[in-house]
Amino acid sequence: MGLKDIIRAIREYPAARAELETARSELWQAQQALEQSEQEQGSLRLTLEEQKDYTKFLSSKAEALQDALEEFCPRLSTPDELKRFYDAISPGMDPSGFTLYRMAKELTGIDVPSCFPYEDNRGLFEEMSGHSLLDWLTAVHFQAVDWDIIPGSTYESATLREVDTSTSEYQAFEKQLYAKVLERMGFQSLLSPEQEAGAITELKQHSPQPKRGGETR
Repeated sequence: MGLKDIIRAIREYPAARAELETARSELWQAQQALEQSEQEQGSLRLTLEEQKDYTKFLSSKAEALQDALEEFCPRLSTPDELKRFYDAISPGMDPSGFTLYRMAKELTGIDVPSCFPYEDNRGLFEEMSGHSLLDWLTAVHFQAVDWDIIPGSTYESATLREVDTSTSEYQAFEKQLYAKVLERMGFQSLLSPEQEAGAITELKQHSPQPKRGGETR
C-alpha cells in the first residue's frame, strides 16, 4: 500500500466507522425486534391454545345442555309451547326477530315492503325490527288491512287491523312458523314428531294476493 492509499484510508476511516456503527445499531434493533416478535408469537400461540380449549369446553357444554333439554323438556307440539320456547331463547339468538320474519316470508312468499309501496317509499320499514315486520306480514296474510285513499290522489295508505288469532288457520300458521324457526336454530330434536291432521299446510298456496297501496308522487 502506497502513501496515497494510506492517506485515503485515513480520510475515509471516520465515514467507514460511522457506517459500521450504524450497521451495528440496526443489527441490534433487528435482534431486539426479532426477540419481541418471538415473545409475542409465543404469547399468541398460548392464547390460541387457550381459545381452542375454551371453544372445546363451550362445544361440550352446548352438547350437554342439548342432551339435558332433550331429557327434561317435553316435546314441543302446541303453538303456545313453541312460541314460549322461542321467546325464551330469542333475546340471545334472535333479538331483533329477523330470523322469525324471514321464515314467515319464506313460508308465505310475502315481502312486506313490496306489499306496501306507499309506506315503503316513506321509509316506514327501514328501521323496523323483524317482530314489527312480522305484524305487517301477518296482517297481509290474514287480510287484516284497511286501505284509505290519500286525499287528492289515487294512492292508498294501509291501516292494520287486529288479526284473529283464535282461528284454526292462524294456529296452523303460527305452529308451522315457530316450528320451522326452532328447527333452523338447531332445536329440531325438541319438536314433537306428531302433527295434527291438516295443521301444517303450504302457506304460499293459501296466501292472498295483497292489495297494493300505490306509490307516492
